[in-house]
Amino acid sequence: MPKLTIQEDYKATGEYVIPEGKSIIGRGPDADLVLSNHVGVSREHCQLTYQQGSVLLEDLGSRNGTFLNGKPLMKPTELKHQDYIQIDDVLLIYSSRSQDADVDAIAESRERSADMGDSRSLSFVKEVTDRLHANIAKVIQGKDDVIRHVLIALLSDGHVLLEDVPGVGKTKLAQALARSINTDFKRIQFTPDMLPNDVTGVNIYDEPSKKFVFMPGPIFSNVVLADEINRGTPRVQSSLLECMAESSVTIDGSSYILHKPFFVIATQNPVEYQGTYPLPEAQLDRFLMRLTIGYPDPETEKRILESHVEDNPLTSLKPVLEASDLLHCQALVRTVYVSAQFRDYLVTLINKTRNHPAFAFGCSPRATLALLRASQALAAMKGRDHVMPRDARDLAVCVLAHRMPLRLQSRSEWATSAKALEDILSQMPMSRWES
Repeated sequence: MPKLTIQEDYKATGEYVIPEGKSIIGRGPDADLVLSNHVGVSREHCQLTYQQGSVLLEDLGSRNGTFLNGKPLMKPTELKHQDYIQIDDVLLIYSSRSQDADVDAIAESRERSADMGDSRSLSFVKEVTDRLHANIAKVIQGKDDVIRHVLIALLSDGHVLLEDVPGVGKTKLAQALARSINTDFKRIQFTPDMLPNDVTGVNIYDEPSKKFVFMPGPIFSNVVLADEINRGTPRVQSSLLECMAESSVTIDGSSYILHKPFFVIATQNPVEYQGTYPLPEAQLDRFLMRLTIGYPDPETEKRILESHVEDNPLTSLKPVLEASDLLHCQALVRTVYVSAQFRDYLVTLINKTRNHPAFAFGCSPRATLALLRASQALAAMKGRDHVMPRDARDLAVCVLAHRMPLRLQSRSEWATSAKALEDILSQMPMSRWES
């Protein structure tokens, strides 16, 4: 019989065997699976229909939505082995021996229903990101481009590496983002003596129950700040990057799904290398973007001083959207139209990086997909329902440069990978691709 494993506060708290016919999941006492301790669960939240060997999941017009594998459920969908349902802060992990495991085969095209209003249209993405940008800008002043790029990575379901000198606001940017979304935030301060369990969590023996109890680590959060990641050993870095790639953690043979949204902002200090472990190219490739904040101009720095005279503006920051709003936006970004002309531009650009004499090796297909997703997010943030080659050009340096190391003999001609990439972009005029 198919069943659901109930995971609350990252602990398995029970199982629900799905009976034949229809089953209601909700907060009301008449529901078949009652989730009474969660205010974000509606009285009749969603419905399971088990017949002819398959289980269909359907949202019943719930207030906060039902999310399947981190994406909003738009229509009745057949569950597959190890699919996970997120309702408020509860995870329901589906298990069935009669079906093949395929957690990634989720239909990207979903029917839109009128009762959800703006949350089903691309204008909703622009509205949400404008609100989020304005809120973060109250703390991070004069850095609109950096904020916009972080939001693009967030909408693309990617992760960001901030590499800059100390004190320019890397940590504050992550904290401002987390405070602007009504969700969980954890900070990991990397040091050379850390162990992987300090990131992922550990099983601890509980004397009263005579059982091992899982204590989740700081990676179990929606927004995670990995501060000075290059100070952690390669083992610790790998444990974090595994979580970023898989959105799950395996501890002592048990797998734990990370709640969506899941966004990591890692920081690096490039001016002090004593006692550090620089990330190799294979691990840098896991980040959607590498960004630098830079120093503020004199006028902006005066405004920063003025805003900090009486209080830290970070403490007065309030959430401007829910985590479910962000998940809706991430799903909507995937619906932005991608033309054959844009795909041609993207493939041409990537192939030029593979043949350019400055680079030891060019971009991988993962980089191509990353630039595609980021371009879709940028188009949606601008209120467009289609991408343009100009979107990819504007994001290419942030998304691609950190993935391609310079040859040693090329460093006299090109100071950085970004400079060599700009040389490639200059050879691809927009007049050819946007005609």
